[in-house]
Amino acid sequence: MGVVSSMSTAISGLEANGEMLGVITDNIVNANTNGFKRSRAEFQDILAQNTGAGGTSGKQIGRGTRVAGITSVLTQGSITNTDRPTDLAINGNGFFVVKGGQKGQTYTRDGSFRFDKDGWLTNLNGNRVQAYQASPDGTVTGELGDIRIPYNTIAAKATNKVQLHVNLDARMPVTTELDITNPEETSQFTTAMQIYDSVGNARPISLYFNKISEGNWEFKAMTDGANLQGETAGSPSVVAQGNLLFNEQGQLQSVDQAVVNSNFTGGAIPDQELNFNFGDPIDNLGTGQVGTTSYGSKSANFRAIQDGFAAGVLADTSINEDGIMTGVYTNGENRTLGQIAVARFESTERLQKVGENQFRETVESGQPLVGKANTNGRGVLLPSSIESSNVDLAAEFVDMIKAQRGFQASAKSISTSNEMLDEIINLKRG
Repeated sequence: MGVVSSMSTAISGLEANGEMLGVITDNIVNANTNGFKRSRAEFQDILAQNTGAGGTSGKQIGRGTRVAGITSVLTQGSITNTDRPTDLAINGNGFFVVKGGQKGQTYTRDGSFRFDKDGWLTNLNGNRVQAYQASPDGTVTGELGDIRIPYNTIAAKATNKVQLHVNLDARMPVTTELDITNPEETSQFTTAMQIYDSVGNARPISLYFNKISEGNWEFKAMTDGANLQGETAGSPSVVAQGNLLFNEQGQLQSVDQAVVNSNFTGGAIPDQELNFNFGDPIDNLGTGQVGTTSYGSKSANFRAIQDGFAAGVLADTSINEDGIMTGVYTNGENRTLGQIAVARFESTERLQKVGENQFRETVESGQPLVGKANTNGRGVLLPSSIESSNVDLAAEFVDMIKAQRGFQASAKSISTSNEMLDEIINLKRG
């Protein structure tokens, strides 16, 4: 009878709209959950029933509705800046990869990360963030694993190369060779810097330049004798010396240099290798214009860098848009510690929510394509940022009204069907 079946149809409406209300409520209560992705109840009608003899009349009556599925809506949430450098947000379709606990490897958009007491980068639940590992020299490898800040000290590196780009005034008169006992008074140009020995001791050196003939400048790199084995403290001593030859256009033609004494005191290795790079001399197939020159302008030092450094410990960390974590050390050195891994899926809507702002892959979602940020559609990482929930409260309240009205209408259908049944029973009594 149609009246009885209408009650069953209305009950399906009660159940479906009740489930829809449950989904909406979950969205609302997670409106402030970092990285949360709202869900949507998907309705389908129930197979219609044919009427008539043998069910072949061609007339069909629907038998209600049901929630066919709950779909995660993975649209981008708004991104908020924070004051913590380990907070990360993904602007794109990727997911952070975390591992630990009973859930195993899972995926999340919640980038509220921090270092635990042992130095591992983890989420709020202690699951470790997965990243591509870095070799001791800072090269990112293809090995995926937990990322940890190192507590070891970076070993000192002895200076081997010194790069100097200066201009030596071609207008200077020819003078006598430098008096090493009184270099400050007998040089035409001087500049200073510091280099490091093999255990990281800083060694100040000064370079003195004199024009000893047209186009020919001598240089001497000197330090106090206390810094060198076999020399007298308080007296300047030569570390390296040589000659710079320039052509008529003031371009560097050739460089001749030799190390005199690089046996630094204080446990340093003997005969420390030192090479002064003054540019690209023409004799070495260079232009003679990049680096040291001898033009008719005031002598000046434009660049002085060296490749040594003292020992250092980790002072801070930073993460860039490619997910590369860099350690900043007390000696001024920066070292790559690893690169945060990012996963993407062919069907993100098919991922399974497992709580704690985490997802798990399913057969329908496909396997994770784990790689590096800012590649193959995985999105860009934004440091010191957090992705907010993508829940729109106004839209959710509208949907809540729709679910409520649908529930009320279904309940009214049941009430109406009940009244019709009462009428039928009353007919029998009459």
